[in-house]
This record gives sequence, C-alpha cells and structure tokens, in this order.
Amino acid sequence: MTVANSITLLRILLVPLFALALLYHNESQAEGYTGSGWYWAAVVLFAVAAALDGIDGWVARQFGQKSQLGRILDPIADKVLLVTAIVLLGTVGVSGLGKLPTWFPILVVSRDLILVAGTVLVGTLLHHYHFVRPHWTGKICTFLQIAVVAFGLLLPMHPLAKVLLVLAGLLTVVSLGVYLTRGWKLLHASSYGEAGRG
Repeated sequence: MTVANSITLLRILLVPLFALALLYHNESQAEGYTGSGWYWAAVVLFAVAAALDGIDGWVARQFGQKSQLGRILDPIADKVLLVTAIVLLGTVGVSGLGKLPTWFPILVVSRDLILVAGTVLVGTLLHHYHFVRPHWTGKICTFLQIAVVAFGLLLPMHPLAKVLLVLAGLLTVVSLGVYLTRGWKLLHASSYGEAGRG
C-alpha cells in the first residue's frame, strides 16, 4: 500500500477516536468532572484528520502515488469524518457549548444518501460505475462543512458560525443538484448511444 493511501486510512481510523473523545467529554461533564482533556483530545483529533485530507493528496501527486484505491478511499474518508462530526454535534453536541441546529445534520446526511443511491442507480442502469470527478461546488461544500464543525467545536456562538452554517447548507443543496445533473446527463447520453447503435 502506498504512503498516500496509508495516510487516507489513518484519517478513517482517527474518526472513531474523535467520536469517543467527544462522547467521553460529554459524559465526564455530566458526571461533574470539570477537566477538559477529552474535549481538547476531540478537537485535536478532528483537526489532524481534517489536515491529513490535504496531505494525502499532496503526497499522491508529488510522488506519483495516485491510484484507483486512493480515488475511492479519499471521498469515503471525507464523508466518514464530516458526517460523524456533524451528526454528533447535531445530536449530543458539546457539553457546555450546545448543538448544531437539527436541520443541518439531516440535510447533510440526506444529501449523501441521495448521492449514494443515485450512484448505485446510474451504475446499475449503465452496467458499470463511473468515477465522478469532484466539482468545485462539492469542494467548497466540504470546506464549509469542515468550518462548521470547527466552529461547532470551538466557537458555536460566534456570529460567523451562523453565516458558515447557512452557506454550508446552501452549498450542500447546490452541489447535490450539480451531481444529480451529472448523473442524469450520463443516463441521457447512454440512452442516445444505445438508440444510435440500434
């Protein structure tokens, strides 16, 4: 396995550690413990996992380690980290800091489920799966979701947190529309191709 793919796997492995640290923090606070060790552990683990997102891609490009496995693992690592963090912050939140609005994790999870279902549907109908290149709206959406989680962990009451939340919600919907349109065009092009061969 390449170094780049190993870094991507490490990102995935950090996610349950982040989740456990956040849950332990909330549990310890509920039991009257006033320390913040678990809280900062959660913050650091999320920060490291998010930072490694850029590092694995850089390593793959600089050292010629681009691979099909990396193309598959990288978006999975992104989604596992962000969905886990957003769902946790929207359900249990951070003790003493509050939660994300319920609509945000619902929107994010719904969008990802629709995209997965759409990918399976298009792949099934076309009898093969296409690698979908990331669109700029999806990249900005990911960046904004990371920012929302960062503010949710550190400064949930900051005025900028609400702005980022709205922007992330908007880009979540817009990027969904872009990818659904791409899927529709693939199906449409395939149907025309089959008609031409007929």
